[in-house]
Amino acid sequence: MHIGFVTPEYASNQKPEGGLANYLKKTGYSLVRRGYRVSIFVLSNRDNSWVDNGVQIFEINKKNPPELYKKLPYLQIFFPALYVIQNSNRIKQEIWKIHKKEPFSIIQVPSYSALGFSLVRNLKVPIVCRISSYSPSYRSAYGRKTSIKERLLDWLELYQVKNADAVFAPSRFTSDLYKKKHGIDIDIIRTPIDANISEHEYDLRFYQHHFENKKYLLYFGQLSKIKGVDLFAYIIPKIFEQHPELNIVFIGRDDGMPDGNKVFDFISSNCKQYKDRIHYSASLPKTSLFPIISHSIGVIMPSRVDNYPNACLEAQSLGIPVIGTYNSSLEEMIIDGETGYLVENESISGFVESINKLLNLSLEERKMMENKIFNHIDTIRNEDRIGQLVRYYEKIINASDNN
Repeated sequence: MHIGFVTPEYASNQKPEGGLANYLKKTGYSLVRRGYRVSIFVLSNRDNSWVDNGVQIFEINKKNPPELYKKLPYLQIFFPALYVIQNSNRIKQEIWKIHKKEPFSIIQVPSYSALGFSLVRNLKVPIVCRISSYSPSYRSAYGRKTSIKERLLDWLELYQVKNADAVFAPSRFTSDLYKKKHGIDIDIIRTPIDANISEHEYDLRFYQHHFENKKYLLYFGQLSKIKGVDLFAYIIPKIFEQHPELNIVFIGRDDGMPDGNKVFDFISSNCKQYKDRIHYSASLPKTSLFPIISHSIGVIMPSRVDNYPNACLEAQSLGIPVIGTYNSSLEEMIIDGETGYLVENESISGFVESINKLLNLSLEERKMMENKIFNHIDTIRNEDRIGQLVRYYEKIINASDNN
């Protein structure tokens, strides 16, 4: 089976962040280890090809709008959608070039950015669409209304979803959103867990230099209102007053607040008296990140909306409890009181209460929770989610062959 993937991002040491980017990396690696051929087509600022642990990467130089676009407001309405289509066409052309030499069995595209728009209904290769987000709900969580420009982009994403040969989401939360908003039945295939990075592969230098001998809670991933990171501005003072030895660490790309200011600056300005106990770093490679996760007391994920995030899986795979939110997809990953805690969405008091519960666990209670987390992860591993994905592909390919 030759499996193709289309994506706007792919994880590398230079750019390690991005949920979709990391999903594709670990899925690609896992498929190659099982003997499948994997080709990933990623929009880039250059044309290039290379191999990443057996995964063939094709970088495609994206077309960007001309400077004129920025000067004429009416063009700003239509140009983003036109350039999505143009970049989708560029990807399609490269895919068909490869397809002539090494035919694809199936191609997976993300709902996000609609890069598979030109590939659906192609009559050559079945297209499966993975729902990586539901853009209107993410904008709502960010606190923005939908513009005409964004409505056009939403239409492109929805067209792709409706016309793909099959569609799946990693969470029931997102599947139900599409069902409620558009009446579309979306299959569910959960995100696989990373193959473990063994401790001898850890790069301990960053951890040892900044956090060794510190007692800290951790947030890692995208810093944005969507992920609820701004709520830390109100949680931190209430927690730090009670726990004077505690620190909190933020690691990830800071996507900013609606007013353009950085999220970490917003938190810092509201917690000035605690500035020496609040730490921030840009995204790190997993070899440097995992030691920081594994030495944390717990990971806090106050997402307003999410889609079965990699960060939660990564923390749990290291035995670290996660405090997350209901009605965000995290309730599908965390067993309240056993593998972590669940809090009502946007509840400051709920997070303070749950963080205090975590911090006040005895060593015996902490060990019991860690064992339950590892049992939970073992259950996920036994599900063989990569195997489920392959069987899903085979079902789609067989249905396509019979049409």
